[in-house]
Amino acid sequence: MKRLINYIKQHLTLRLGLLILVIITMVFAVSFSISFYHTRQYVQKNAISHATTILDSTMLRVTNILDKTEKMTSDMENRIRHHVHPDSLLAYTRQMLEEHPDVLGFTISMKPGYFPEHGRFFSAYSLRQGDSITSVVEDIDYSELVWYKNSMEQRKACWLEPYIDNVEGELTSHEYNFSYTKPLFDENEEPVGVLCTDLGLKWLSQTVTAVQPYPHSSAIVLGHDGSYIVHPDTTKLVKASIFSDPDPQARQAVVPLGEAMLAGYTGFQELVVDGQDAYVFYQPLKRTGGSIAIVCPASDIFNEYNNLIYAVWIISVVGLLLLLFFCYQTIRRAVVPINQLARQAQRIAAGHFDEPLPHSNRLDTIGQLQNSFILMQQSLAKNVSEIQQINAEMEQHNQELIHANQLVHEADKRKTAFMQDMAHQIRTPLNIINGFTQVFSEIFNNIPEDELMDITSRMKSSAKAISHITRMLIASSNSDSQHTTERTTFPCNALCQEAVSAITLRHPDTVSIAVETSVNDTFTIYTDRQALLSILEELLDNANKFTTEGTITLGCRLADADTILFTVSDTGPGIALSDHDRIFTQFTKLDSFTEGIGLGLFLSRHTVHLLGGDLTLDNTYHPGARFCITLPTQ
Repeated sequence: MKRLINYIKQHLTLRLGLLILVIITMVFAVSFSISFYHTRQYVQKNAISHATTILDSTMLRVTNILDKTEKMTSDMENRIRHHVHPDSLLAYTRQMLEEHPDVLGFTISMKPGYFPEHGRFFSAYSLRQGDSITSVVEDIDYSELVWYKNSMEQRKACWLEPYIDNVEGELTSHEYNFSYTKPLFDENEEPVGVLCTDLGLKWLSQTVTAVQPYPHSSAIVLGHDGSYIVHPDTTKLVKASIFSDPDPQARQAVVPLGEAMLAGYTGFQELVVDGQDAYVFYQPLKRTGGSIAIVCPASDIFNEYNNLIYAVWIISVVGLLLLLFFCYQTIRRAVVPINQLARQAQRIAAGHFDEPLPHSNRLDTIGQLQNSFILMQQSLAKNVSEIQQINAEMEQHNQELIHANQLVHEADKRKTAFMQDMAHQIRTPLNIINGFTQVFSEIFNNIPEDELMDITSRMKSSAKAISHITRMLIASSNSDSQHTTERTTFPCNALCQEAVSAITLRHPDTVSIAVETSVNDTFTIYTDRQALLSILEELLDNANKFTTEGTITLGCRLADADTILFTVSDTGPGIALSDHDRIFTQFTKLDSFTEGIGLGLFLSRHTVHLLGGDLTLDNTYHPGARFCITLPTQ
C-alpha cells in the first residue's frame, strides 16, 4: 500500500486524473444536494427568523439607549445630591454633555424657592448646539411643565413623549426631544428638584433605522398613544399616528395592528403597505409605553426563493465551468512552485530575506528544489538578521549616551538654579536681621515698645525662615537613609486645629481658613505626630502663598475602616496638568519668583511614605488645588 501511494505521488499525470475524478464527484454531489434542499417553506421560515432577530437586535439597541440614559442620569444624581450649591449646578449640567456626546441637553431645576437668594425659580440648563455647548441659569416658571411636574408629583423617574422645547427662556433647542426625568432627593429622601436628560429624536431615529433585515425594509416606533416617534416619512413624526391613515381600506388592517402593538403584544402581521404585500414584525417598548416594528416587503423576503428556481438550471452550467476552472488550476499548480522560486530569487537579489517560502511535501524534483531553496534562504536570513541586530545594539548605545549627556547638562542647570535660588532665599531674611541689628546698636533706647515688638517679630520670622531652609536641606541630604519615626497615639481633630493655628494668613481680608472633619474629637490614630504636623503645615503654607481670595480648607475623614484621609484644598490658581508629576521632584519650583527652594513637597511625600501612606494631587479638583494624604490609622 505504501509503495502504491509513493508511485501516485511521483507521477503527475496519474495525480491529475484522480484529482479531476474527485472534483467531478464533489461538484455533482453538492449541486444535487443544494437543488433538493431549498424549499419555499424553509425560505419563509428563515426569513421570519431573520427579521425577528433583527427586530430583537434593534430592540436591544433602543434598550441600550434607555439604559445608558438612565444610568448616566443616576450617576449624575449621585454626584449632585452631595453638592447642591448654586455655583456648582451649572457646571454639573455642562459636565454631563462633555462626558456624554449623545446627550442633547441636561437640566437641573430646583424646587421653587430652594435658593431664595436667586429668586423663586432656579434652573441650570446646558444645550448642545452643533460642536459647542451653551450653559445658562434661567429664572422661568417651570413648575407646571410636564417634565418637571410628573417627576415631582409621582416621586419617580419617567420617560416623556417627544416634544419641542419652545418654552420662553434664554436657551431653547427648537427641535423634538426624547427626554428622561428623575427627581433629585435630599438626605431625607424628599424631592428638592428634577433632573431632565434630553436626547435628540433624530439620534433615536438613526439608531433604530441603522439595521435593515432587507434592502427595502423600514422601521417605525410608536408612542403610548400611537403617534409616530420614528417613521421613514419625517413629516408624520409626532404629528400623525398609526390610527390617522385617511384610506378606509388601509385602516381596516392598520387599526388592529396599532391596537395590538399598543396593547404590548409581540408578533407579526401580513398586510398591504403602499400597494405591496408586506410583513410587519413588532415588539413592545415597555418602559416608554410604546412599541417598535419593522416593515419588510414580501418581495424582499422571497427574493431568494424566486432566484432558487433559476439556480437549479444554472448549477449544471456552473458545474461545467467549475470543472474547467479546476482543471486549469490543477495544471497551473504544477508550475506554481517554480514561479514562486523565481519571484523569491528576485526579492533576495533586492535585499529582502524576510518572506520565506512554505515547505513542500512533494517528493518529485520540484518539491526537492523548493525545499533546498528554503534552506539557502534561511541561512542568508540568519546572517543578515545578526548584522541588523548588531547595528540596532550600536544605535541603542548611541542613544543611551546622548540621553546620559542630556541628563548631565540638565542636572548642572538645576544645580546652578538651585544655588542661586537658595542664596536669594537666605539673603533676604539675613538682610532683615542685619538691618534690625544695626538699628538696635544705634538707637535701641529710642525705639518705641510697639515698634520694638514688631522688629523682634520680624527678626524671629526671618530666623525661622532660615531655620526652615536649613532643616529642609538637612532632610534632603538624608532622604535616602533610614529614619526612625516616633509614633504615638493622638486625636486627629486636635492636630488639625494646631496646624491651622500655626498659619498666619497673608490676605486675611479676602481669605479664610477652616477645618472640615467628619470624625469625632475622640478619634485617634497611631503615627509620628510631629512629622504629620510638619507636613500639614507645609501644605497649608503653600496654599497660603498662592490663595489671594476664597478659602483654605484642611479636611479630615475616614477613607475606609483602616485608612485616614487628610486633604488641603484652596481656591488659588491651581496647578497645570503638565506640572502634576513635576511638583514632587526634588528642587523643582513652578515659579522662580515665589518663596521656597523646591523641597517642601518632595520631603513631605518622602515622609508620608516612611509613615506607610501616600501624598497625591487630586487631578479632579477645580478650581484651585487639593492635596490628599492617606495614612493607616494603626
